[in-house]
Amino acid sequence: MNSAIEPSAEDRIAGLEEKLKACRRELKALRESERKYRHLFERSPAMVNLTDLDGIILDINDAGVRMLGYDSREEMIGLDSTKSLYTDPKSRLRFKEVMGRHGSVREFETEMRRKDGTVIDVHITSAIRRNKQGEPEGYEGFVVDVTDRKRAERELQESEEKYRTVVENSIAGINVHQNGIFQYVNQRLVDMLGYDSADEIIGRQFWEVIHPADRDMVKKRGIKRQKISFSPAQYIFRALQKDGSIIWVELWASPAIYQGRPAVVAIVIDITSRKEAEEKIHLLSRRLIDVMEEESRRLAADLHDEFGQSLTSLHFGLEALETSLGDSGGDRKERCRTLVRRVEQLADQVRKTTARLRPDLLDHMGLIPTLEWHIQDFLSHREGLDIQFQATGFKRRLGGAAEIVLYRIFQESLTNIAKHAQAKNVKILLTHSYPKTILVIRDDGLGFETAAEGLPGGRPRGIGLLSMQERVASLGGTIDITSAPGRGTTVRVEIPEEGGAA
Repeated sequence: MNSAIEPSAEDRIAGLEEKLKACRRELKALRESERKYRHLFERSPAMVNLTDLDGIILDINDAGVRMLGYDSREEMIGLDSTKSLYTDPKSRLRFKEVMGRHGSVREFETEMRRKDGTVIDVHITSAIRRNKQGEPEGYEGFVVDVTDRKRAERELQESEEKYRTVVENSIAGINVHQNGIFQYVNQRLVDMLGYDSADEIIGRQFWEVIHPADRDMVKKRGIKRQKISFSPAQYIFRALQKDGSIIWVELWASPAIYQGRPAVVAIVIDITSRKEAEEKIHLLSRRLIDVMEEESRRLAADLHDEFGQSLTSLHFGLEALETSLGDSGGDRKERCRTLVRRVEQLADQVRKTTARLRPDLLDHMGLIPTLEWHIQDFLSHREGLDIQFQATGFKRRLGGAAEIVLYRIFQESLTNIAKHAQAKNVKILLTHSYPKTILVIRDDGLGFETAAEGLPGGRPRGIGLLSMQERVASLGGTIDITSAPGRGTTVRVEIPEEGGAA
């Protein structure tokens, strides 16, 4: 007798119904999954394709059809992608090698040919598709057109190569710094500063290569550049090489964006040879001026001694002749008196000439009394002109070189005012404020259009103005001439203490 109780027909039917319900649920889930997959497949903006292991296209979405320039999906299904799409068959072999090693590819880039023959750059992300037994049966993945990006990358690379070639082979040193820190330097700047490589400079403070005496000036220029929009900003300063040697450089700086952050791009030129040549020129100019002043002093002394003595002797001789004629001399005595007056006038002219060449007062009394005397003598021959003179801050005399330079500029300025300005008022201020002496001469005359360095524009430059510049430069000072038509002229001279004492 069979101990097992067989299920009744009703139970078997109920079990079959449960299995049927489970199958229906699985089918519904499968259809839902397929619907979602088909939706993603159809709606994807990127190309989605399925191929077999040999590269035959089994399915492709509309985005892929459009991307490759075909008319329909049916036109592409069955195509051998290895021959129809890949421009280089070796690229397809590399794709299969990577897929075989890793089971997928992510950053695979190659070229594909569209239906019309044009070539596009593509980025492929793909994986192996397996059957229920786990065996590979093909590939599925995404393909994105990156032609525009690749073109931009190539153009950028070409541009970078072009500019890198220009920058690295430039005869000027080029650098980029942010917040005072070097971020980039070209090889020319590395060589200029005596370093072995750019790595020795990058990351260092920009101020480290500037001579301590010039850092304050450069910082002030940098602050001014940040507050006032002017570009490029120009600097001349002393730079320090790796071994501590000093070179003179000229720098142009302008604001820029470097790697997304504000920065300063600077071009640097070594002007050491030029500065040395300028120093030699200034030295020669100073020597020439010294020789001229010495010659003027000797000529003034000779005029004073030789002509003075001769005129004095002639004056006494004429007076003696007049006396010897007695009361009966008549016309002859009057002629003697006329000659005496002529001799006195000639002696006065000799004194004025010697004073212009080299006033004795400058050597014996100093600059301020000499200027006061010159002003009085100047006004004695001119009416309708008022000169106000003020000197402040002088506790002792200046050096001889500074006194003669300031006197000559003062003398030349008054001469120019008399010849050209038609001024009514002149104000002269002489100030000694350590470490420099400042002379300012301001008139309310006609003025003039100025060109470079304040010199008159539109007409030949006078030798006097050029001489003033050379004299000031020989002492390491500065001269600034500002003027405008109808607004008068101002001459400002600054001479450093060490220059004036030399």
